[in-house]
Amino acid sequence: MIRNIFLEGYRSFESFKLSGLNRVNLIVGMNGCGKTSILEAVDFLISGGNPTVLTRSLDRRGESKTFGSEEVPVVSHLYFGHPLLRPGAKFRVSAGNRIKPLTVEIVALEDIAQQIMLLDYPEYGDDLLLEKGLRITVGDSQELPDMPLFEDGLVRFPSTLGTKYIRRLSELSYSFPPSLFLTPDFLNLSSMRDVWNQVIVDKRESEVLEAMKILRTDIESIHFLSGRNSLRSSEVLIGLHSEGPRLPLGSLGDGVRRLLALSLALVRTNRGYLLIDEIDTGFHFTAMQKMWNLVVSSALRSNIQVFATTHSFDCILGLASLVEARPELAPEISIQKIESSLK
Repeated sequence: MIRNIFLEGYRSFESFKLSGLNRVNLIVGMNGCGKTSILEAVDFLISGGNPTVLTRSLDRRGESKTFGSEEVPVVSHLYFGHPLLRPGAKFRVSAGNRIKPLTVEIVALEDIAQQIMLLDYPEYGDDLLLEKGLRITVGDSQELPDMPLFEDGLVRFPSTLGTKYIRRLSELSYSFPPSLFLTPDFLNLSSMRDVWNQVIVDKRESEVLEAMKILRTDIESIHFLSGRNSLRSSEVLIGLHSEGPRLPLGSLGDGVRRLLALSLALVRTNRGYLLIDEIDTGFHFTAMQKMWNLVVSSALRSNIQVFATTHSFDCILGLASLVEARPELAPEISIQKIESSLK
């Protein structure tokens, strides 16, 4: 379990320490104070330095530039102050325990020239000028070749770096606990169907159905329609206690959609990490205590460490009311207030 997080030169944090972390951690603060950045740092740390975690972070925020038909991430946004990147610039994420610290450094072009030849990176057009490299160090070792870095801090996705780089990436043993980053608009129904299939195999349908009753006590069944190439919310049906027809998931509102995603995420991250940005999204304040009871109870039962963010006072009160009702849960919970470092 992660007990501390240390950030150096990462996004809006020149130097930052978060300590006293527990099983379930709620990170609170005003908009723009860096709550989501902390989740992204944890995501990168527990991945063991997988570069696709960084590019997903940049992609979620729209921190990219368009070249032709391709959206190319701008890596300078990961560094404190959004600097003009020069060799030697770095940021570091660590936990101070058995998880190896990660350092992401800008290196000179001549330092990666030999790697480019060995790995046969594809040729690039005149619109992208190769300038530097991006080096990820895990502990004291470099487990992946440097990623080419172009003008204005543009970095290529790992999947576009040629077959040899992809092979090296796949050869690495990312044998880390399962993790999931849940955003407010997360509702990848295809992925949710895959998780639901595993729920059926593991005979855990009752857990998900019980969780859904937080918002609708009349829900009695969930059905993902088979044989569909791409899922829409109309292709997930919810059975109610009434004798009427099963209803499309979308007909029951965003709260039910969000709760299904949260419930399945808790199942999917068994013995792992769940990162939830704006956990209160879609939930009425009257449902907050029940929602938190689901999260904390599931985290304890399935050995999950949860990191969540909010700027809603109702969300904080919901967690506080749960602790008041179940004081034995207090040692498993921490609330971390983040102040903006921007002046």
